[in-house]
Amino acid sequence: MAIHGWTQGRARTTVAVAHPIENASARVQGHFLLRRYTPFLTLTILCLAPAPRAGAAACAGWGAAAPTSSQQQPRPIAPAPAISGYDGKVVQSIQLPAVPERDRNHLLQLLPLKAGQPLTRDQVRESIRILYATGRFSDIQAEVTPSGDGVVLTFVTWLNFFIGSVEAEGAPGRPNTNQVINASKFELGEPYSREKLERALQNIRQLMQENGYHRARVTAESTSNPATQQVDIIIHLTPGEPAHVGEVKVTGTSGLSSGEVQSIAHMDHGDRVTTSRVNNSLQRLRKKFQKQKRVLAQVLIAQQQYRPESNAVDYTFQIDPGPRVVILARGYRVSHRVLKKEVPVFEENALDEDLLNEGKRNLLDYLQTRGHFDAKIDIQRENDPTTLRVIYQIDPGPIHKFVRLDISGNQNFLDVAKLKSYMQIQPASRFLSHGRFSASLLRNDVAVLEQQYRANGFRQVKIQTKVDDNYQGEEAHLAVHILIAEGPRTLVGQFQITGNQHVPTSELPEPNTREGQPHSEQNLASDRERILTDYFNRGFSNATLEIATSFPAPDRVDVTYTIHEGEKFSVDQVLVSGLDHTRDYVVDRELQIKSGDPLSQKGLLDTQSKLYDLGIFSQVDTAVQNPEGTDPQKHVLVQVREANRYTFTYGIGFEFQTGQPAGAAAGVSPRVGFDVTRLNFAGRNQTITFQSHVGRLQQRGLISYEVPKLFDSERFKLIFSTFYDNSLDVATFTSQRLDGKIALREQISKPSSITYRFEYRRVKASFSNNGFSPNLVPLYSQPARVGGPGFTYIRDKRDNPLESTRGNYFTLDGFAASGYFGSEADFGRLLAQNSTYQAFGGKGKPNRQYVFARSTSIGLEQPVRGTRVLPPGSCPTKTSCAGIQLIPLPELFFAGGGNSHRGFGLNQAGSRDPASGFPVGGTALFVNNLELRFPPMSLPYLGEGFGFAIFHDMGNVFTSGHDELKGLLRWHQPSPGQCLDPDGTKHDQCFNDFNNRGYDYSSHAIGVGLRYKTPIGPLRFDFGYNLNPTSYFQELTDPTTKLPTGKFEARSLRHFNLFFSIGQPF
Repeated sequence: MAIHGWTQGRARTTVAVAHPIENASARVQGHFLLRRYTPFLTLTILCLAPAPRAGAAACAGWGAAAPTSSQQQPRPIAPAPAISGYDGKVVQSIQLPAVPERDRNHLLQLLPLKAGQPLTRDQVRESIRILYATGRFSDIQAEVTPSGDGVVLTFVTWLNFFIGSVEAEGAPGRPNTNQVINASKFELGEPYSREKLERALQNIRQLMQENGYHRARVTAESTSNPATQQVDIIIHLTPGEPAHVGEVKVTGTSGLSSGEVQSIAHMDHGDRVTTSRVNNSLQRLRKKFQKQKRVLAQVLIAQQQYRPESNAVDYTFQIDPGPRVVILARGYRVSHRVLKKEVPVFEENALDEDLLNEGKRNLLDYLQTRGHFDAKIDIQRENDPTTLRVIYQIDPGPIHKFVRLDISGNQNFLDVAKLKSYMQIQPASRFLSHGRFSASLLRNDVAVLEQQYRANGFRQVKIQTKVDDNYQGEEAHLAVHILIAEGPRTLVGQFQITGNQHVPTSELPEPNTREGQPHSEQNLASDRERILTDYFNRGFSNATLEIATSFPAPDRVDVTYTIHEGEKFSVDQVLVSGLDHTRDYVVDRELQIKSGDPLSQKGLLDTQSKLYDLGIFSQVDTAVQNPEGTDPQKHVLVQVREANRYTFTYGIGFEFQTGQPAGAAAGVSPRVGFDVTRLNFAGRNQTITFQSHVGRLQQRGLISYEVPKLFDSERFKLIFSTFYDNSLDVATFTSQRLDGKIALREQISKPSSITYRFEYRRVKASFSNNGFSPNLVPLYSQPARVGGPGFTYIRDKRDNPLESTRGNYFTLDGFAASGYFGSEADFGRLLAQNSTYQAFGGKGKPNRQYVFARSTSIGLEQPVRGTRVLPPGSCPTKTSCAGIQLIPLPELFFAGGGNSHRGFGLNQAGSRDPASGFPVGGTALFVNNLELRFPPMSLPYLGEGFGFAIFHDMGNVFTSGHDELKGLLRWHQPSPGQCLDPDGTKHDQCFNDFNNRGYDYSSHAIGVGLRYKTPIGPLRFDFGYNLNPTSYFQELTDPTTKLPTGKFEARSLRHFNLFFSIGQPF
């Protein structure tokens, strides 16, 4: 016997008794006995005879014992002498010695017999019944001991125990640990019994045998905790050698030999026996016959016999191919492709009446969409010794065209469009050339409409139909007229809620049913669900609600909700099991239900969801211990299974470069990727990630450390990260980049958050080709050294971040670079973006509404402490600007692309370098986007996924904030051609003036976009047309030497731009 500690809120073993259980004769502790084998309660009265000497105490007792199995006999109870001398004696105290002290007072309060009251047989009997009904005890005995002028009543109890954690050790992989535990069929919190354990072990042995482990040894070890009445079970497996496939035999009428079956089934002698191998073998054999159209083929394992001496399993396959099944259509030409699609026999690979009738309904629908509204289909069968023919005999009838559907009389309820949405018949349209109609469909539609009316208070509604077969004199043109006689609408008269003794009416969810409102069965059902859900979440798990209606007048209904609250249940303790590495507080702070709280189903589900969201548990189960007992205080059980803490991802590949200059040979470089993720570091739900990609041309490494709940608070999240990149472009440049960042994210409110950060980035670049332009280097591979603090504020009130229709979104990003933090330049930057979304039209239907979306981005950057901003071309190289500190190119603003200004290519807006013609960014930015999104279209086969949008984008990147104010009102830039002679020689003054102010103007673009809805956001094709694209200088180079000639030509960006992306543009 081992003594262990116990901590509040955790199932920690107090008295641990470990015993292996291998067969039905295993010994089980007496306190595990259950009352489930007792059909009624046996009461026994005990009385100990007084001793012959004076002063000796006398004792009388009543007992109730629950025998638990045929192998466990009740304890012998001595016959009880007369007890009349104790009736009416005052009960001085009531004792529950075997019950933990924390539960003792609570249980005493449940008893009808209290200290200070006279002792009566009926009250003792009722007290035993109440204690037994709590479900906590398997055996109860009442003992009475004289004490002075009164008596002491003692209830001697034996505890029931309930399933706690279930673990498995030694699982071979197939089956894995989860499969073994699932095979045990233990339910968390259910009563424990020896029979359930034996059944679990038998199930696991069967699972092991199905996977080839016929020599497996399966035992179980249980550990009980009387303080929590919980039993934790560990299943031990010793798999042994797996069996292999022995002899394969074949019976039946297939004519296949044993060798042919083994070849088809891929089951050969010596193969390891597994459940998946057997199932796959059967599936391959079935597919063999299905390809021959033998969908009635019977393939099964008639016998499998294990031979212990050779550890092999012999299989006998019984195969009966059955006849070939041929599906035909006669009387109307239906292609085999359509038959295969509409008749589910081909898809299910089975043949029965249900599948044939479903095929009949599908073919009728197929014919009706082609105008054969009166089509009839009969199913016939033709048999011969080898073939079964199923014939759909079709009488198509004449071709009609359903041209008009009129609905009238709907004055007080639904509009015509809403009524039509409930109907299956449809007039002809662009995508339904003949419409859809039949007499049976019309009858069903009328029944549906009447049901909708009656459910909303129109109890006397009548709907008449008239079918015009030659509408407006056109033969075979069909019109349907529907006349609705709504009748008076039934309104709610008196409405009341009764029976809510513990919950005031004002605290209940506001009912949809109110006096004077239309009577609706849907509202009644909704009220019932909402009120009961509220009661369940308050701990009244047995609450019920009865709805009574009466009709004092034909158009009035009185409604009464009668609530039967039942017993209120609360949480005694929350017992968490399964924590091996995780610290207790990590789980504690996620619990949405605590000791003393009402027993809420929502609390259990929210707790499970919160624990899964941590990402460190592979399985989370929540349950109530002793769910059937009447004890109003329940233990809540939370069992977790920790996920693998280490995740390794690795791969190997090759990379190569083409387009090498003359004299250089193309080469191939190996590339290796290796990532490691360490979850739940130190048991604190912190994550360390290492990612790497290594090759000859590029080496990258990333290390991050994430603390999701800093200061034990949901509000704060801390992230450390460092990134290294070494890229080599053999013919052009080499770049080395080192990034480091510390970020602290604070969730201010549900929509608002702010991230404080400090970052440092150093990039070195060297150029290996004198004719290579540095502007061709990727933006974040440009030379730079930047460090400083920053922040990002986000307020997100959108209804759907992936595809917004309402709300607004605002971000503000600030950054300050300073030499004090190692930055080569000193500057400050602010970038703000505000987006709004407004849905309108469509009569309130979400899938029929237009959405007007707007976004405005404004950015300003200010150099300080000697850092300067120069016009384009003023400082082509670092050496020509010695002693001048400039803002590094990657830190300037850039615009253009599918998520910015769609009149420019990616990062193509703004000033340009006159030598290379590439954009050089700016210190000010303004971009305004307007977009009108149309409701989705309904297309055949594609559903309502496609939609269109039209947009207008305006703005640009400006040299400075001062230039931005002027440029916003300027729509055109001067022509660069006026600054050049015909031979390309520049006019210096004009050339410089253009570089200083020529790019500061507002560029406008209009366009149209195609959207396709996906679960991760819309798939977008945007076609933008720039009304005033940027013109710029481009220096000419000598075609032979590739060196600049000092002469220029005027160029212009293209008007048209096409973008493809995923997600909304802003």
